[in-house]
Amino acid sequence: APCRKRKGDGLVIGNGQVLLIVTDGCITDKSATVDALVKASHLPLSVIIVGVGDEDFSDMSFLDADTEPLVDGDGNKAVRDIVQFVPFREFKGHGSLLAAQVLRELPSQLLQYQALNANKPPSWKEDMPWLELPEDSVWAFRAT
Repeated sequence: APCRKRKGDGLVIGNGQVLLIVTDGCITDKSATVDALVKASHLPLSVIIVGVGDEDFSDMSFLDADTEPLVDGDGNKAVRDIVQFVPFREFKGHGSLLAAQVLRELPSQLLQYQALNANKPPSWKEDMPWLELPEDSVWAFRAT
């Protein structure tokens, strides 16, 4: 999807952030990771994790909560699934299939966020005070 740089306090409806993580390792602090993802499930954020190598990625698959929502240490459930985990080894040599799998959940994640927030755009300063980005470095993604 094309992206455009945007200055200001918020995002236009229909935009969100995508965090791409390419890893050859396992989660070192599963509970802190789950806590952060549950907290982030309220935000216009999608997390794509691509596992490379022959590691045991069962914890990564757990984060891709397609069947059961993640629950943090305080018992709070994620309001929506924001993680897509893809093991690279299953798509090696099949670039278009890999791309399709990596991007498969993005449209539904954006629609779920919009439905939960009555299509109102977030305020970066209020909803993400922990996100320390200079004003001119916020990137907004727009589906075409």
